[in-house]
Amino acid sequence: MALGASGVLGIEVGSDQLRVMHGAISGNVLSVYDFAAEEILISNPENVPQQLESLVGRKRLDSHPVGLTLSGPGVVHRLLEFPSMPASELAVVVEREMRLVGGGAGEDVVFDWEVIEEKDAANLKEVRVLVAIAPKSQVGRAQELLARCRLKPALFTTPPIALLRSLGFVQGEGKGLHAVVHMVGQQGCLLGVKDGVWSFYREFSSRAAERGVDALLEEAVREANRALLYHRQRYREGGEAGFLLSGEKGLEELQIRLQRETGAHGEIVRPGPGVDLSPLRERENIFRDLFPAFLIPLGLVAGAYLPAGINLVPKAVRKTVRKRPSIDLSFIRRPGLGVALVLVFLSIQLVLVFTERYYRGLLAQRTALYGQWVPAIQASEESRVLRENERLLKQAIDPNRGGGKSWMVLLKAVSRLAPPELLLSSMSVRRDKDKGVWLVTLKGQVVSADSYAAQAAFNRFYQGLKGSPHFEGIELLPLEISTLAEGVERQVSKEAAGGPGDGAVQSRQEAPEIRKTKVQFELRAQSRGI
Repeated sequence: MALGASGVLGIEVGSDQLRVMHGAISGNVLSVYDFAAEEILISNPENVPQQLESLVGRKRLDSHPVGLTLSGPGVVHRLLEFPSMPASELAVVVEREMRLVGGGAGEDVVFDWEVIEEKDAANLKEVRVLVAIAPKSQVGRAQELLARCRLKPALFTTPPIALLRSLGFVQGEGKGLHAVVHMVGQQGCLLGVKDGVWSFYREFSSRAAERGVDALLEEAVREANRALLYHRQRYREGGEAGFLLSGEKGLEELQIRLQRETGAHGEIVRPGPGVDLSPLRERENIFRDLFPAFLIPLGLVAGAYLPAGINLVPKAVRKTVRKRPSIDLSFIRRPGLGVALVLVFLSIQLVLVFTERYYRGLLAQRTALYGQWVPAIQASEESRVLRENERLLKQAIDPNRGGGKSWMVLLKAVSRLAPPELLLSSMSVRRDKDKGVWLVTLKGQVVSADSYAAQAAFNRFYQGLKGSPHFEGIELLPLEISTLAEGVERQVSKEAAGGPGDGAVQSRQEAPEIRKTKVQFELRAQSRGI
């Protein structure tokens, strides 16, 4: 395995053999880092997780996400055709169709789909959708298998879909109709692909009374004949179909039988240009011989990198897989090009070294020159600070600084304009250097027993500010008018109950409430003479 290599594990659990392949996609190339195939020692299902865990642990591959296939009588595929529509609407329609197909047992299955083809039919655009359906219990068993092996699932798909994903990386894949025949153990499948798109699918197995390779070959030949008849009936002008053969054994004999009995050419799959086996080093030739048996793990690795495709793993437990950046290092194998690159790198290094030395010398010269001017710079800075302090002191002492207007003049102007009822609570001044003015903010309130009198008093103050030569650009913020109550003490005298002759007088303090109006204001203005 390459040092620090990431990637995906494609795991195929057959009836009698366990296959594991570790690979990753970089650009358009699928690199194979490691592979392993072991016979299942004991047919007990409880033994499979232990053997898989042991195999992955020995290979040190337990940190990678896993792609796994689901197969069996409960796993089915459906081809649906719909008018062209947005993906969100198509998802709702497909889900409705699957519920109708499932009937009452629809809650016990999981499904996923993908658009495999868009075509025009009678001025109407149509889309073909491939749907894979599997029982929830089977998906749960697959999750449990990986959980017992401490592996994270990235892809659950079906064997024919894995075969479809692998076609882009094998020799012989191209335009036209191809029927992929895959045989493993006592089971086999035939996948029809037209121009890279799913066309039809068939499963077959050896008969129960005729266990063996010969029986499986007989079934494979029968299915190949049916595929040819289907192709000639549906694609009358599409040319002759070709067969791609993959699986464990018996491929050469199947190739001969197809040529003899059907006249069709069968080609055993081999790694294409898109498969990089160089990371395997001395095991590369071994994998080339075993490549037909690892076609499904190869398709699992390729399918895990697809951003959209059929994946039956629940989204909550999926481990995302991303493509690695493509880096072409083939030039390392060319000595002449390697020497040229080394010379280029040395030249760049020398240029950088001499450039650094030049700028270091230039920096030393500038530093020495700056050292000569340091005393003059310090004297100039001290003189500037002294002049600034003198200016500030003059402004603090001179009563007529800034064109004859002073703080005292400004405060007196405000105090002359303020009526007796007005209370000034705050006054702030800020210098705006961009405009060259002082920004003045006045806050206060007017309290009067009469609402009209309070507003009239504030209006006199406001009009006085507008007419004052000290202020300009006066801005009045919204007034806040409120009512408050004050208590006023009053003495009341009463005679005693015995009559006026008794001369006894009683007094009592009363505090009636008087309502007053309070007008709170905030003014903003500009002044150029402070």
